[in-house]
Amino acid sequence: MIKKILFGSKDKMKSAYLWNTCAAMLNAFQTVFILMLISRIDPVIDAGVFTIAFAIGNLMMAIGKYGIRQFQVSDVEEKYSFKEYTVARIITSIIMIAASFVYVGVNLASGLYDSSKSIVIILICLAKVIDAVEDVIHGMFQQYLRLDVAGKILSIRMCTYIFVYLVCYYFSKNLILTSAVALLVSFIQFVILNYTAIRGFEIKNVKNIFVECFPLFIASYLVIYIGNAPKYAIDKVMSSEAQACFTYIFMPVFVISLLSQFVYQPVISKMALLWHEKKISQFNKLILRQIALILLLSVAAIIGGYLLGIPVLSLIYGVDLTDYKKSLVILLIGGGALAIVNFLQMIITVARKQKLLNIGYLLAFLLFVFGGKTITEKHGMIGISVFYTAVVMILGAVFIVLTIGIIKGYANSDGKTVAEKKQ
Repeated sequence: MIKKILFGSKDKMKSAYLWNTCAAMLNAFQTVFILMLISRIDPVIDAGVFTIAFAIGNLMMAIGKYGIRQFQVSDVEEKYSFKEYTVARIITSIIMIAASFVYVGVNLASGLYDSSKSIVIILICLAKVIDAVEDVIHGMFQQYLRLDVAGKILSIRMCTYIFVYLVCYYFSKNLILTSAVALLVSFIQFVILNYTAIRGFEIKNVKNIFVECFPLFIASYLVIYIGNAPKYAIDKVMSSEAQACFTYIFMPVFVISLLSQFVYQPVISKMALLWHEKKISQFNKLILRQIALILLLSVAAIIGGYLLGIPVLSLIYGVDLTDYKKSLVILLIGGGALAIVNFLQMIITVARKQKLLNIGYLLAFLLFVFGGKTITEKHGMIGISVFYTAVVMILGAVFIVLTIGIIKGYANSDGKTVAEKKQ
């Protein structure tokens, strides 16, 4: 019955767009839905703890995913088998778990976190481990043009996770119990929905996967850090209440980035094939079309945020956010820039020039490390909002230059494109 539901799509491409969009929206809005309830029961402590727990969980998930997904789905020649990708993901997920415990342990020992906050963060990180392991299975489906199956699985699991978290917290008012129950249910669903996908592949070159994807791991880790850098700065110098308020206005920014993925995620395999066949003209047209769609989504979000953002967010979370309107609009601009950055990262990965990604990411990382905390201390919420947007726009400019250079170099590598040779 489950297999029939997952594989029963008649129009695979249309179904892929539909279910990938559904999964992306659920993934993007899961914190929104959950915070809508938490903010009404405990808008200061629990809301702040949940917020930083998810931010840290996403950062740790970057370790677990290791940036392999984009490399995997664009592996048109199947250089590595699915089992090799799976073994690599298991190893990175173990490292992710260890890193999560070390991170929380250090902050617990220093007195920055108490035991309750530490447990919640660990439980959220373990839930993200499930996401990381499942990601490699869904990469295999996408590699074989069955993104619809991946979308269905993720939609079912995300929907259930959100529902369980809401119901459990509503009755228990306890983040630890709620996070533990939601984790257990999510794990059970992960096993049931995905167990048939991991079968019959040969192990050969797991070590080479780590070597080739290491630049992508660094890049994906840094992009998660950069995307949540304001939260880390606020966590160090401001209160849990400030953290919660920032998260309320930052949520639409994160949503832009996640929703933009459904615009380009279904075409990654197609773009990889066009690049492999050196059909540069078609490749460029597809890039421009995806960027136009992302910009359209971003502009709509910025206008909507300016006109309705604060009233809607205040209503959703039950907190007066009137003082944060300027910060919201500035952050939304940064969210649009981050969506473009994520798309260009995928293009550079398809071109197998992933080592170049770290030029931009290291620059942005260093800017936040040396400036984020100081900016937050001196200028508060508006300061870190402007700083975040400026850094992401600088990163976008670097990636645009890199992308143009890579495409021009590849098109001229032997003087002619494939299309030109046939004429």
